[in-house]
Amino acid sequence: MPEWLPESGLLKNAGDRAVRAASLIYARGMRLRQYYLLRRAWTAPVPVVSVGNISMGGSGKTPVCAFLLKHLLAWDQRPVLLSRGYKARPPQYPYPVHPLDDPGCCGDEPLMLAQIPGRLRVVVDPSRKRAAGWAVKHLSPTVFVLDDGFQHMHLHRDLDLVLLTVRDLQEDWDRVVPRGRWREGAKALQRADLFLVNTRDKSLDELKSLADGRLRDFKKPVFFFKVEINSLQRLGDNKSTYNIQGRPYLLISAVAGPEKIFASASGFLGYPPEKHLVLPDHHPLGPGTAGKIFHLARKMGVKDVLCTTKDAVKLKPQAGLNFWTMQTGLLFAESGEEIFLDVVRHACSGIKKTGTA
Repeated sequence: MPEWLPESGLLKNAGDRAVRAASLIYARGMRLRQYYLLRRAWTAPVPVVSVGNISMGGSGKTPVCAFLLKHLLAWDQRPVLLSRGYKARPPQYPYPVHPLDDPGCCGDEPLMLAQIPGRLRVVVDPSRKRAAGWAVKHLSPTVFVLDDGFQHMHLHRDLDLVLLTVRDLQEDWDRVVPRGRWREGAKALQRADLFLVNTRDKSLDELKSLADGRLRDFKKPVFFFKVEINSLQRLGDNKSTYNIQGRPYLLISAVAGPEKIFASASGFLGYPPEKHLVLPDHHPLGPGTAGKIFHLARKMGVKDVLCTTKDAVKLKPQAGLNFWTMQTGLLFAESGEEIFLDVVRHACSGIKKTGTA
């Protein structure tokens, strides 16, 4: 900085104003996009449940999708999950995922969800409208689950679930890119039918007060949940256990929010890992990376490696190592699960008029 410029923060304030202005312009553009697309959205002939969020990064969408799919199957529904397939490279679109597919073809999260036992299908396509039309013709679904669907407005939804984190309700509130991590402004939350707040072990009383202050004016139901590890399943033979007898372990994660994976694993086993190997979200775990994990574990004298279910679909068993997948479930606060499932069941109970994509 030239000597004659005062260090008064004027330049910093000017930069802040520019970022704020860019954020307002972006939010306004997203509102115009919403208005334009919602008027032209296609209505599928079966109910559509959207699971989405307003911020960038992990909020628990994949565990919530898995939770919904398992309950829909238990209700004798034939659900089809529609996914964009982040970093997927399928031979064509729409692409129906097979449980034995390579994750590089269809994406790690779609593959993980496709491996849930039962009469469900996962279809990958950046155009969820096109995928839905194809699925209606070929898969005879009774309900669609729209993954990461809050900003995908080409398809009408019958139930719009919006996930929020503690950070969303605190420092990130209404801070739209580039000023913050939100994809839209707070007014967009008016589209939600209900809110799911991922508590991540925070004080429920404090969160309820915070959520009430932020969300009261939207007049929508608010449910509180956390993603909790309930068992470990060994890769290769599907042997399940609740502990590894106090043995040291290596934790690996290629997901958004690795700090919550560390806290969950440490809390479940009662002690932290010897090392937490943090990789970028959706990072491929091919032979090269798997080999590095193997050599790191051997160097540390560790025989147990813990990973998420999303990462497990990209790994293969290796001699001399126990790869344990952390099996998770949703734990709702108070009596929230029963009430939430009643809302979902009601939304999925009706069959609508046939549409054309």
